[in-house]
Amino acid sequence: MSLETIHIILNIIMIFAAMYLICIGAFTYGLFVLSRSHPVISTEAKRSGDISVIIAARNEGKNIENLLQSLYNQSFNKEKFEVIIVDDHSVDDTSEVSENFRVLHPEMNLKILKATGFGKKQAISQALHAAENELIMVTDADCELPQRWIESMVGYFVQNNLKMLLGPVLLSPANTLFEKLQVLEHLSLIASTAGSAAIGMPVMCNGANMMYDRQAAIDVEKYRTDMKIASGDDMFLMEQFIKHYGSNSVKFLLDNEAIVKTTTMPNLKAFFHQRRRWASKTKAYNNWKIIATALVVLMFNLSIIFFFVAGFFMKVFWVFFVLYVIMKTLIDFPILKRITHFMRQDKLLYWVFPLECIYPFYVVFTAFSGLFTKVKWK
Repeated sequence: MSLETIHIILNIIMIFAAMYLICIGAFTYGLFVLSRSHPVISTEAKRSGDISVIIAARNEGKNIENLLQSLYNQSFNKEKFEVIIVDDHSVDDTSEVSENFRVLHPEMNLKILKATGFGKKQAISQALHAAENELIMVTDADCELPQRWIESMVGYFVQNNLKMLLGPVLLSPANTLFEKLQVLEHLSLIASTAGSAAIGMPVMCNGANMMYDRQAAIDVEKYRTDMKIASGDDMFLMEQFIKHYGSNSVKFLLDNEAIVKTTTMPNLKAFFHQRRRWASKTKAYNNWKIIATALVVLMFNLSIIFFFVAGFFMKVFWVFFVLYVIMKTLIDFPILKRITHFMRQDKLLYWVFPLECIYPFYVVFTAFSGLFTKVKWK
């Protein structure tokens, strides 16, 4: 490889590095701005309308009771919200556990529906159309909700006259090294979700903690062309909200009372299946900001892998590999420090550099395998 070729390659990679710095820097700024805001929400929650909480569940018999119990324990008036579970063709006791809970807790308005379609998106759509209330909250069947979750999300939603509200999600537990790295990596996604929404260009969301206007969701449903894609019930809906109601109609609530907890993946196979499923939806996005952000992140990480592989042919590239991993760590550290502090996971910062060393390989692998192989929800 000639010196001229190396020079051209380095210039191209430096461009991607600069774009990555600008992107993460903007998200970091947004997160710090969001951190300094302290929403007053309790009085607004009392003035809100009734709520429908919808959950798509498939083979969640071991988790669904914990979720229902956390909904039962909500500080929000039970007469002001309903819970709709759509059982998506489970082959375990999801429906039975849910029905037993309904019988034992008649004071909670719990509805259990059998899915008429297939897949999470169809299940959520079915619940959306069956809902009796105009404010929709969505979570997953394997989640644990804080006691003031509904009160916190609803209050902020009504106070700011939004169409969609995104909330924080924390993976748990974080005991083993594998779990710690999962939690830290996922926190980076939540940080980018919050920071991007704060600067008026939301590019990510998480269906484990969302709220939106029911009629608005029904109105944009006819424009969606993603219903056959395994993943993205959250992202594609957000994309349509941005298109029809503007970026400022979507906000993020950075409130400890709104943190939803969900489980880490038990093993590498399950972890990569989940991440490949997330990556598989990327090719169907239409929002240029979402696409551009994904491309910048992918290309910068691909550049780091290039240095690693090229080092086997020219050892000087391993020096660049180390330098760019350090550069990426320095770019990512402020936003990671802020989000781990908010989530009370400060000890995970010790694992930032090890994560940065392996992250480029994982993200490039999941991106390409997700884009070029077919994946299913469950």
